[in-house]
Amino acid sequence: MLAALPLVVALAPFQLLVALTGSGLANSVGTGLAFQQLEIRATVDRETVSRGDTVVLTIQVTARGNEPVRIGNPDLTGFELVETRERSRVQMVDGVAQRVTERVVRLVAVTTGRAVVSGLRVEQGSRVVEAPAVTVTVAPVAVEPASLDPGVRRLLDGLEPPATPDHVVVRLVPSRDGVVLGDQVDLVTVAWFPREIRSRIRAVPVFEGPEVQGAWAYQHAGPAGVALTRRVGDRWYDAFVQYETVFPLQIGTVRVGRASIAYSLPLTYSFLSRELRHVVQSDPALIEVAPHPEAGRPSGFTGAAGGGLMLRLEPTAHEMSVGDARTVTVSLEGRGNVALWPEPTVRWPAGLRAYPGEVHVSVAREAGMVRGTKTFTYLLVADSAGTYRVRPVVYGYYDLDARRYVQLAAAPLEITARPGQGPAVLRVEPPPLMRAGRPRLAVVRRVPPVVWAVLGGLPILLLAAGSVRLPARRSRPQERLDRGELDSLDRRFRRELERLVPGAPWRDGDGLADALRAAGVEAPLANHVSRVRDRLRQALYGRGGATDADELRAEVQEVLRALLGERSGAPRSGAFTRLGVVLLLLLPAVARAQDASPERLYEAGALRPAADSFAARAAREPQVAAHWYNLGNVWYRLGADARAEAAWLRAARLEPRSPLVERASGLAPLPDTWSERLLWVAPVTPDEALAAAAALWVLGSVLLWFRRWRPIALGAMILGLAAGGYGGSALRRYRQPVAITLAGETPLREAPYGSASAARRLREGTAVRIEQARPGWYLVAHGDTRGWVMTPEVLVF
Repeated sequence: MLAALPLVVALAPFQLLVALTGSGLANSVGTGLAFQQLEIRATVDRETVSRGDTVVLTIQVTARGNEPVRIGNPDLTGFELVETRERSRVQMVDGVAQRVTERVVRLVAVTTGRAVVSGLRVEQGSRVVEAPAVTVTVAPVAVEPASLDPGVRRLLDGLEPPATPDHVVVRLVPSRDGVVLGDQVDLVTVAWFPREIRSRIRAVPVFEGPEVQGAWAYQHAGPAGVALTRRVGDRWYDAFVQYETVFPLQIGTVRVGRASIAYSLPLTYSFLSRELRHVVQSDPALIEVAPHPEAGRPSGFTGAAGGGLMLRLEPTAHEMSVGDARTVTVSLEGRGNVALWPEPTVRWPAGLRAYPGEVHVSVAREAGMVRGTKTFTYLLVADSAGTYRVRPVVYGYYDLDARRYVQLAAAPLEITARPGQGPAVLRVEPPPLMRAGRPRLAVVRRVPPVVWAVLGGLPILLLAAGSVRLPARRSRPQERLDRGELDSLDRRFRRELERLVPGAPWRDGDGLADALRAAGVEAPLANHVSRVRDRLRQALYGRGGATDADELRAEVQEVLRALLGERSGAPRSGAFTRLGVVLLLLLPAVARAQDASPERLYEAGALRPAADSFAARAAREPQVAAHWYNLGNVWYRLGADARAEAAWLRAARLEPRSPLVERASGLAPLPDTWSERLLWVAPVTPDEALAAAAALWVLGSVLLWFRRWRPIALGAMILGLAAGGYGGSALRRYRQPVAITLAGETPLREAPYGSASAARRLREGTAVRIEQARPGWYLVAHGDTRGWVMTPEVLVF
């Protein structure tokens, strides 16, 4: 606090002039009285100092008139005069000249207790005014300013001044020598001044640097004067402090350059003495920056690091009209390098266009840490009327406090767009229907346990079989086709070719293939027939005959069956006739059935019958993803978002990589993180994982029989075990009892009866874990909250 001692001195009242004096004389007297006003203001820069500190006394005298002003020297008790400066200026106030004289006196506290400045007299002509005394408390120990940052203060408490009574020393002190990428380091520059040198400087020293390459820096306003005082032996040292916070941007060793301080000392004690400038530098420093750990790093990690981050998604309004625009902000708040936090990824639903806006960053230093908020602004425009649900924004970062990776999730956002001036649809249209196909690898779950047991013991059986030594047999040449069999196969082959292509014996290579294609044979089969005919001729007439007897025989017979249409199970001509008659009789019924198919009902707008038909298909073939996906489309168009969400999730678990299912799931996002955890969708289905595990296990078991392939066999078996463990874990998570709330504000009751109080209410589409079932009731859990719900209020997933 600055001590201000204003002193306004006015002359004694004057007597009225005689009536003979005119108005002009009265005006001149009034002006003379105004000139006699005199004001003194004496202030000190600090009311409490330590012994040896400098106190600046400022005396300001304001007087009217042209007479000079003389300021006397005050009486000093406990102070020692260092220097005096004085200046004067004239200014016009309401057309009257006013002289302002200012004297600056630098004093040094030499004794503890109370130091007094008294007897300050000001003279202007015959008028003399004396200012009241000024008192300053002088403490025996250092008094450090309260503006010093607590973190910097803790760092400085452990520093000791150097024992250099004749030199100024500058030290650069990093708060930490090693950090993780993205963490902060405080660079504190301390300049130690011996008291004898510091009392001679007339201006506050100026810091420069340090320069840091490969780091983001935040400058902080340090104390303007002496930050701390220390005593070493019988000498006092004063320190000036500057500090800044840097965030390294690269891993490895970061070099911090030198910091310096510049100050000037007068050559003599005269006020007009010249000053000699001094510059003192510190030593450089090194900071080791470690990368983020690999363990636990999520796949979509963007490099964000901070401490105690909070993520919020906030709209200006939850309702809008088609054609209007609303603003939505996504804000990140916490400690760390706020300016370089990556932008969160927001998945906007179809029909809601988002335009990025400005990014606002606010930073402050609190309790030694850089904290702040980074806000991303988006402008939303709805293409059509309806309810748009924005999925929870997920943001992954490395927590510098917990030293682990953390996933943040903001609450989901729901925006209702009402019809505007133009036409609009009521709901965002879902993707088109999916054609139903056969379930993939559904037979894996129906494999009996005995088969899995046999597969598990397959390596032991093969090793045991390999340990049995069979009598050695001499190797014999491969079986060759005899001449008679070759002739028989060749005659039959030529006869069938003659039936299809006249003159086939005279056609070779591509000529035979072109003729077969012209006769109606498919191109791959025609090329294959040409190659087999050439191999058969080589075996019959070539040198050495046929070496692969079994392979050639099987290949010729396969080609003959393909040309004759003699595949196993193929209907004969009579069967074809009977089948055609049956199809002709059933054609009207099939046409009527197609007219009533759920796809046609869906296209015609008969949504309720379509939902029943698709539900019947899903119940009959639960492993077909198309049935569940189409059922979700119908429920979504009916406005039952929770049922649509459940159906699409079932489809996603059967076809996790389907683009149609992924697009549809974005129309009904899950409301919270707990629901996403319960309704997790594996990127690979359990059936695929178990099938891959069985194939790898069988392959490893077979290769294990051969000594030279045993390393590869062991690798395949290990991969099979990993795939099997993943499939079993995913299957176990899929089979846990989960339900989805069908309406908003679903109460979690404390007891299984209707009038029981609700501990919490859940939004529509919230997933809960079923812990206990009673007639008409489920005991469910959502996070740390448990409660009872009625069976009609939820859909068991």
